[in-house]
Amino acid sequence: MKCKIYPQLIMLVMVCLSVQLFSQHYVPLEPMDKNVIYEEFTGVKCPNCPAGHTTMAQILADNPGRAFAVAYHPFNSSYTLPYTGDPDFRRHYADSLYMSPWCGTSRYMPSSFVARRLWTPGERLTGRSDWTAFGNTIMNEPSPLNVGMATKYDPASQLLTVTVDVYYTAPVTGTYNLMVTLAENNLQSQQSGATGTYTHKHTFREAFVGQWGDFLCENPQAGDFYTRQFTFNNSVTGYNMDNCELLAFVLDNGSTEVVSGMGCDVGDTTYITPDIEVSVDTLFFTTINMCADGLTATIFNNSALPVNLLDVQQVNLIPGNISWFVDPWPFTSFPYTLDPADSVNLKVHVMIPLDFPMLQYVYDSLKITSEVEAHYLKIAVESSLLTNIDESGKSVSNVVLFNSAPNPFSTETKITFSLPEASELTLEVVNISGQTIRNLASGTLETGVHNRVWNGTDMHGKLVPAGVYFYRLKTDRQVITRRVVLIR
Repeated sequence: MKCKIYPQLIMLVMVCLSVQLFSQHYVPLEPMDKNVIYEEFTGVKCPNCPAGHTTMAQILADNPGRAFAVAYHPFNSSYTLPYTGDPDFRRHYADSLYMSPWCGTSRYMPSSFVARRLWTPGERLTGRSDWTAFGNTIMNEPSPLNVGMATKYDPASQLLTVTVDVYYTAPVTGTYNLMVTLAENNLQSQQSGATGTYTHKHTFREAFVGQWGDFLCENPQAGDFYTRQFTFNNSVTGYNMDNCELLAFVLDNGSTEVVSGMGCDVGDTTYITPDIEVSVDTLFFTTINMCADGLTATIFNNSALPVNLLDVQQVNLIPGNISWFVDPWPFTSFPYTLDPADSVNLKVHVMIPLDFPMLQYVYDSLKITSEVEAHYLKIAVESSLLTNIDESGKSVSNVVLFNSAPNPFSTETKITFSLPEASELTLEVVNISGQTIRNLASGTLETGVHNRVWNGTDMHGKLVPAGVYFYRLKTDRQVITRRVVLIR
């Protein structure tokens, strides 16, 4: 819809939810159960390890997107010494994990940490007969956080870039570290317990963090979002990136357990923010018929994934100059799943009588909340339609007092108001006790839009304390009060 832009157009800046502080993210925001991380210890000269590999492969196949594994070949085991002429899969990074007293009292292969939990007193290593049951236990527990990744590999520069996102869906106490590992698949060597050339999967190659992870956060709250980016130069190592995969998981430093994690192949992304688009970002009401009949906006899921629509604001919640509602209501039940390319229509009606024309719009907003973020649909009403009826039955237009900007403010804030006719008025700032702090306007002002600036001082020019204040506009017909917050 095209509309004329008038010189006195007043814009309202929308303040979005905390989850909208990032424009693109790679992690779901709804509460989910934990994913399970297996850290397997294996070796080419371990005769029982092929059976362990088979068990692990079945677990991963049965739980796509929920179970992930990395296979360590530590130096400090006779099982990991390579055969003559074969590649060496050992990495010192795994040594302290395998030999530290933290690991337990016994050492054997095949074995694995399952979320690094102590499944029996003092013992973190588990045998393959327990891997499935222990993993199912983890995956049935609610997680306070979700992990996501986006990866990109440039063959020309041989640089791998990994972005890890962590989003907390519940508050937790303590400190948390982040682990990020790179593993390679389809590596071939001889293998005890197998015949011929053997193919190894999930073989640990590098860690992008310290031995016990890098610090992520302390006492995170629900809604806290953390992102970390890592760059790896493959020109030195020469790994086959087509066969490589990444694993990111979060450690609870108190329990030393893995909370949850996520894995993906190099070049892949685990999750892309679904994008809900409102097809018309502003509804312009310019006639009485538009107000009565309503204007339609469309919420459209422009992603390849289904998205849950959690709520839509039914009516305006902040008292002001616009009174509007969505009809019919409820137009759908919540949560409502928007499938890819699916859409839902909202019809917005405005309830106002009419008055003389004035070249100006007054704005409000309708909030649409999805599992991804909140979206705001602007509702713009030509101010000529905003009126009251006085006792004699004569149509009398409203005085309009807009929200100050910026709000909160630290140095100064601008207060804008509109007069449909010449009016005698006062504009004053008062504190929460109702005491007048500053008089910003007094006397008769002409028709039109007026601005006043408050710099946070009282009538003597002294700075007032930080806190909540109110600015109040009084005429012979109306008293309008709005809130402003001063910060220092």
